[in-house]
Amino acid sequence: MIVALHADAGPGIGLGHAIRCCSLAVALGQQGMTPIMLNAAGNHLRPLLRQYGLKECECGPSPASVAAAAHQSGARLLVADSYRLDRQDLAVQAQGLKLAWFDDTAERAMVAHIIINGAPAALDLPYDLPPGTIGLLGPDYQVVRPGMKFRQRQGPVKRFLVTYGGADPRQIGPVLAAVLPRDLACDFVVGPFSPIPVNLPGWATLHKAPENMPELMDGADLAISAGGQTLYELAAAALPTIAIGIGPDQGPNLRSLERAGALVFAGWAGDDGLADSLRAALRRILNDEASRNDLAIKAHGLIDGNGANRIAAAVKTLLV
Repeated sequence: MIVALHADAGPGIGLGHAIRCCSLAVALGQQGMTPIMLNAAGNHLRPLLRQYGLKECECGPSPASVAAAAHQSGARLLVADSYRLDRQDLAVQAQGLKLAWFDDTAERAMVAHIIINGAPAALDLPYDLPPGTIGLLGPDYQVVRPGMKFRQRQGPVKRFLVTYGGADPRQIGPVLAAVLPRDLACDFVVGPFSPIPVNLPGWATLHKAPENMPELMDGADLAISAGGQTLYELAAAALPTIAIGIGPDQGPNLRSLERAGALVFAGWAGDDGLADSLRAALRRILNDEASRNDLAIKAHGLIDGNGANRIAAAVKTLLV
């Protein structure tokens, strides 16, 4: 059974959608299906596809081109992870295929056989699914990249991780570089479409578009992260995290994770007081091991890292 997957990726978009689809593709392969990535981003996406050993089929960015590539691949189901594609148009173009959408807002047309939203906030969103549409909603279906490991951390913070996505449209990198604690080893991750902050201090270890994010997370005792897909990976790794918001679409998930006690929210990109808020959060969390442990336990309790396997099992059942 062939499953085609298409995700938005590239400068200004980042890699969150693509990592989510690649991670699901790996799980599909592990359950006996054949995933094929439909690549409309060209060389921007290929390093990630090579990293996970995934086959690709080139396509254009239009619904017609994506659907034609899916048909050409011999797929029985098309998974789409895109804010750009028109859903009604893709459903028409992809007639004859099962269709699944990653949906983060419950605001767009539910023209699909499967709707996926693994965010904790999904359970509070007004999903109105048509008869026959399968809803894979809530944190049991959150996808994280392969290799994430649960690790219980004890003792003082020795290593610190900073990550803020594949792109940096809000220029948050320099703000984060300015708040790094001097006395901690720091892994500072810069995405493939982001510039390296000119004020990054010499004691920080720079990682430009690393392929070993699970290892970096496993080696850290505390993290600062933007409010995208990486937050869920940090939760699966039980890594206590201070979060910042980059765009309004991240609001519902940041609020739901904060309400659950699964992270510390420090503010939004562009806030005048963000740097001060980050420093205050760091001082508080660095000096409170009990709070760090509580954050880690609650985060991992929400996101256990097995969401991709659950989605793959549902897809397999639909296609049998």
